[in-house]
Amino acid sequence: MCRVFVLVTLICALGGALGCGAVSAAQPKPDQPQLTLTLSQAWQAALQNDPTYKAAISEREAGQANRAMGRAGLLPQVSASLRRTKTRGTLEEPDSFGATMSSDLDYTARTDEIRATQTVFNWSTIAAYRQGHSRADYSLAVFDTKAKDTSIRLINRYFQTLLSYENVVISQSKLDANEKQIVAAQRRYDTGEGTVTDVRESKSRRDLARADLIKAQDELVVAQRELQEMVGGSPRRLAALKSDFKPLPLNPGSQAEWQAASMAHNAEVRSGEFALRVSAQEVDRTFGGHLPTLDLVASRRKVEGETISTRDQQSTSTSVGIQLGLPIFSGGLTSAQVKQARHHRDQSAQELAATRERVAVEVTRQYQAVVSGAQRIEALVVAVESSAEALKAIEMGFQAGTRSIVDILDSQDQLYRSRLDLTQARLEYVLARLTLAGVASVLDTATIDAVSQTYFGPDQIVLD
Repeated sequence: MCRVFVLVTLICALGGALGCGAVSAAQPKPDQPQLTLTLSQAWQAALQNDPTYKAAISEREAGQANRAMGRAGLLPQVSASLRRTKTRGTLEEPDSFGATMSSDLDYTARTDEIRATQTVFNWSTIAAYRQGHSRADYSLAVFDTKAKDTSIRLINRYFQTLLSYENVVISQSKLDANEKQIVAAQRRYDTGEGTVTDVRESKSRRDLARADLIKAQDELVVAQRELQEMVGGSPRRLAALKSDFKPLPLNPGSQAEWQAASMAHNAEVRSGEFALRVSAQEVDRTFGGHLPTLDLVASRRKVEGETISTRDQQSTSTSVGIQLGLPIFSGGLTSAQVKQARHHRDQSAQELAATRERVAVEVTRQYQAVVSGAQRIEALVVAVESSAEALKAIEMGFQAGTRSIVDILDSQDQLYRSRLDLTQARLEYVLARLTLAGVASVLDTATIDAVSQTYFGPDQIVLD
């Protein structure tokens, strides 16, 4: 979570500097190299193309089968059997005069049977039925958690691409500015007004800026590829944050309301609650091994030549009855299973408590990031303006001979850092809003569309 937060934060800041804009809703395709991708559009494309999300869908559907599996034990169990036995040999038996009479045996015994069993009372089966529904609900909650993770991962990669692009722009601007300072320092040195130190310092900063540019370009290539993995295409244009970026108040506005919403709707909390329910029902299921079972049994059996004495006879029988099972002693297995299930239940309860605390901390973190982020953005806007004014003043002092080239280079670096910090702060703010919505399980299409329209404008960045 922390890693994602940092990346998205850096990206938001860059997006603001770039003036990233809003986008349409078409999904990106590999054969559309000029596709402009907005945050909303990227999210929709990820839901269609991201392999991890598709795997989560399959896992969810597999989990829904638990309902039918749990219900199966309460429904009639019908089985049929067909048996054919070939007998060959010699039968010796005494005749009426006391002599032994032999006869050859060569016949086939046939047994056809159909049997139906209906559970009347079986506590383990009843508990398994309830547990099947809880397992299915648990799989839905787990899917919601993975869907939220997919959304945050997509946002992170989208913002990381914006951030990487902004790094390239800033690195290139620094390189160009340093090149100009080299020319100016060399001119002053040639006229006797400057020193060789100024020239060498300018070249040193230029070389560092070139190295930073190469690194930034590599990061942009990787970020584009990571985004492509999720959206199923290679976007060439991305929407940028609005140049007149303005933070808006949260709705609801209080942290207590966000805490209550997260405790009620957070997918991780819900999955923990269902996991606890499954564990508690496992205790009931294993305890059923101590209780009697009662089944209704009906069968129809057709036999031909079942034994040697009835080899020439056929019989058909129908039976209906009840079957009572009484567990007496299983070597302590059932008691051990119940004890183990109770410990697992207690474990699930403690894990749920830990999840709730973790979610509460995350709500606090993201809420504060939104509130303080708005204030930080306002302060950084002023800082950027101040840095620009300071650079102008230092350049004038350099012309007057009261400032050195080093002062100008330091002031330029400060200005670029301020711009990057502003872009980062804007990205952090947007990320915090989206993450807070994810913690409260309201990070849906409407929320992402609203953020895209509010904070992204018509401007674009071209990645080619």
